[in-house]
Amino acid sequence: MKCLRCGNDTAEKVADAPDGSGAWEVYACSTCHYNWRTSEQDYILDPAKRDPRFQMTNEDIAHLGRFV
Repeated sequence: MKCLRCGNDTAEKVADAPDGSGAWEVYACSTCHYNWRTSEQDYILDPAKRDPRFQMTNEDIAHLGRFV
């Protein structure tokens, strides 16, 4: 699945609603480590509605280690 933050095809489902209702699922990206629940607001789930400062490129991710 495509990650909502970095756009890489490295996201996968990691959890379901514990009550079995199917009300939400949690996804995680193995590239940028972004996690989201499918019941989040549109400004979280739709990259076009999110503040662009919160999007990441592969170049951004490659430079993260320099700040640690």
